[in-house]
Amino acid sequence: MRLIFAIVLLCLVLGLAACTSTPAPPTPAAEPAAAEPGSDIAPDQVRLETVYVSATGERLIARFDNVADAVTVTLPSGRTVTLPRAVSGSGARYSDDIDTFWEHHGEGTFTTGEKVIFQGRAEEGD
Repeated sequence: MRLIFAIVLLCLVLGLAACTSTPAPPTPAAEPAAAEPGSDIAPDQVRLETVYVSATGERLIARFDNVADAVTVTLPSGRTVTLPRAVSGSGARYSDDIDTFWEHHGEGTFTTGEKVIFQGRAEEGD
């Protein structure tokens, strides 16, 4: 009985440990900019741009601003929205509680409420 309890406890601890970090957005083509004075962010990592392409060929552009901790998303429709970083168990998530952009393992998903507006993969080379 103690062995089962120990195994269950170990699985729980390892499961929680796996959800503690939020990886940075993908390493896309950099848009050089100066970091704020005293910042520990490298100048070439301040603003990054990644293009995501859907299965139907539509394109979404995400501009990650690591100083402001925000992303500016341009949807295939031309609509542009800037979202602050939000808590995420996995991947990089940005949300204003209405619109959400989530990047995880090279896949970008934009939702409004519960409705998926765009889903695509990071363009090769980004």
